Amino acid sequence: MLKAILFDLDDTLMPDELAANEAMVATAAIAKQWHNIPPGDLKDAVRTVARRLFRANPIVAAHGSAFDISSWEALCSNFDGDDDEMRQLREWAPTYRNEVWNQALCEIGVCDPLLADQLSIIYPHERRSRYVAFPDVKPCLDRFVAAGIKLGVVTNGPCDLQCAKLDVSGLRNYFGAVEISRVVGILKPDPRIFALALDRLGVGAQESAFVGDTPKTDVVGAHATGMKAIWLNRDNVPQPEGMVPERTIRSLDELQDTLAGM
Repeated sequence: MLKAILFDLDDTLMPDELAANEAMVATAAIAKQWHNIPPGDLKDAVRTVARRLFRANPIVAAHGSAFDISSWEALCSNFDGDDDEMRQLREWAPTYRNEVWNQALCEIGVCDPLLADQLSIIYPHERRSRYVAFPDVKPCLDRFVAAGIKLGVVTNGPCDLQCAKLDVSGLRNYFGAVEISRVVGILKPDPRIFALALDRLGVGAQESAFVGDTPKTDVVGAHATGMKAIWLNRDNVPQPEGMVPERTIRSLDELQDTLAGM
């Protein structure tokens, strides 16, 4: 009998990369007031420069693709945490953000350091204003709460951003367990971070299911823990080889019936 469901956060419960892009465009639109810059062009330049500078950081480069913070998250995270990695990134963050916007402006023909500084401050506010759940999320969670199912979140990412997303979106109170990689020091797909959430909820892996949008961390991690894995494939992308969930859904509106039929 199913007793608990764990969820991924970014691009499962709320948009992440799309919302980050929208926040960049909104920030870039402010630059258009001083310079005739198409906001989409500046957004594209910011994404390219942010990725390049972030991956060049020695800490990020040492982890490679396994690093649990993205370049666009680094544009607004406080890098909370007491470990040495987060301390060094916290010290570097203001320089990184200013340099991203400054280089991006220069790449499209505008050299305006004062504007770059302003945009680096504005972007985190624009991003925070987009901490909004997908429309299918709260109705789905309400159904499971009414059925007495325990709920939790297991997410990779920085503590300050992931906590703010849950709080600002109004999702926090749905979950009896929230495990964030940068808080517990364990990243998905390591089964230990899933196990921490299950222990907090007081349920076993065989009594639980995990729902997430990223097979290589969500499906793999859930299976390694002994949980059923539900792949939320909102964009109908091809399934990666070797990562086979118990079920695939396009929307959380399908989740209750999918679990009932398993």
